[in-house]
Amino acid sequence: MMYEKSHSTIAQILDAAQRLFVTNSYDDITMAAIACEAEVTKGAIYHHFKGKEELFLKMMLRYLDCLQALLQQAVDLPGSARQRLTQLTALYLDQSLEEQKVMQLVRRDANRFGKQTREQLVQAYQSALPNQIEAIIAEGIKTRQIVAEDARLLAWQFVAIVEVCLSQYARQQFQTPQEMATALTKLFFDGAGLSQED
Repeated sequence: MMYEKSHSTIAQILDAAQRLFVTNSYDDITMAAIACEAEVTKGAIYHHFKGKEELFLKMMLRYLDCLQALLQQAVDLPGSARQRLTQLTALYLDQSLEEQKVMQLVRRDANRFGKQTREQLVQAYQSALPNQIEAIIAEGIKTRQIVAEDARLLAWQFVAIVEVCLSQYARQQFQTPQEMATALTKLFFDGAGLSQED
């Protein structure tokens, strides 16, 4: 019972921190604000976390671990590289806007931390997204569905295409996450140019 209550309190604190960090800068968030948002005491937060940096790291690792498990479903699917990348992208885009904004915190805030925390964040980010895309692309290269280029570089190019389209404007151009995922994957595989015959 005590373990369940402790686990529930930690989840409550991490959920509150996530809501605050995606809408405010890291420096503007205080432990008191997190306590207020989580409806716990500051003492309860410090019972579970040494400070704001550790709380932020645990919040990010929780999200990135869940994202990795979610996107692994697409990596494990049968089908072409194109189909699997489309499914992976649809799974990512189907998350709430808050969850998608959590991913952006890696770039926004990682450099403010010391080497160990920064490396943990970057490694978790890479495991959750680019490495899984790279696995699909590498298999696509091996099966001649994708040109024989550097799979890691292609994975980062695909990530860039998706991230550019996370804006409100881009979202308004598509009815569903699946429609957007299909369009982004088409852009990656087919490019934006017209052939001379068109």
